[in-house]
Amino acid sequence: MKHLPPGIALLLLGPLFGELISGHQTLFQFINPLNFILSALPYGCGAVLCRELVVRWGKGWFALVLLGIAFGIYEEAIVARSFWDPEWAELGALRDYSYWQGVTWIYAEVLIHFHLTISILCSVVLAEIIYADRRNETWVSNRGLIACGVGLLLWMPALMLINPYMPPLGGFVLSWLAIAGLVYAAWRLPNQVFPQRDGKSVHPFWYALIAAVNMTLVFVSVFVLPELNPAWLPAWPAVFVFVALLDALTFWIIMRWSGNATAWDDRHKLALVIGLTAFFILMDFLKDLESDFTGLSIVALITIWGFYKTWLHVKHRAGTCPQPL
Repeated sequence: MKHLPPGIALLLLGPLFGELISGHQTLFQFINPLNFILSALPYGCGAVLCRELVVRWGKGWFALVLLGIAFGIYEEAIVARSFWDPEWAELGALRDYSYWQGVTWIYAEVLIHFHLTISILCSVVLAEIIYADRRNETWVSNRGLIACGVGLLLWMPALMLINPYMPPLGGFVLSWLAIAGLVYAAWRLPNQVFPQRDGKSVHPFWYALIAAVNMTLVFVSVFVLPELNPAWLPAWPAVFVFVALLDALTFWIIMRWSGNATAWDDRHKLALVIGLTAFFILMDFLKDLESDFTGLSIVALITIWGFYKTWLHVKHRAGTCPQPL
């Protein structure tokens, strides 16, 4: 991927993480040109927009987090409208569970978690690792940035043709206000939100482990266990609080280890990406084992190989050009 312009590479990494590696689409669905343009490519537009705004505004890690949350709300509340639709196909055993005041709250929370971590953070962080020598540069022209914005906006009417469900007007308006507020906050925040501090000398393995534990606990508790036995579901506010506290704890630990994202290098960041995707890579193998062949096991193998090659490159780079720990 290194031979591609970095903006194009990020445009492809967004859908690769958001739709293919995550198992939302099979390999055969993903490579269908029309399907790719309608349902996958906008993930890349979102990743490019989030990354470019952070760089052009001179912001840092926390601004990218806010923009990632805004993207998650836009994708699920505005485009797919899955937050509101009680008959959304992916709900499974969550159907009618936590549906209150027109919102499926647990599903909404976990989908925002997913888009922040997988669709935005993983694709942007990996792209900046691959193109480390151009990390502080803009990667697309103003015209390219506008094209990505238009692509995201056109995603909404395109998906409305597929799923015509209309959400409550009040919730729809509040979603737009939340998106605007998050973008404004990302723009107004200082570059270094939390004070710079010495990081802990933590091996990259622990970044991968805590990310993998976080993602596994979230998706197993919300999606896997309910499918095995719906009676295992506790009251939905308890699950909602559990996921929120788990994410807050994980974020706090990573910030503490990394000196508030100022004292870590690409080895730690790549380990974080690997940990976040580990659950989905495992599920890609399992899906091919338990059902008809979908090609996801091939995707998982290629992803592992790509991570391995990137790790070797990053490790070599860190050994020849020491980076702050």
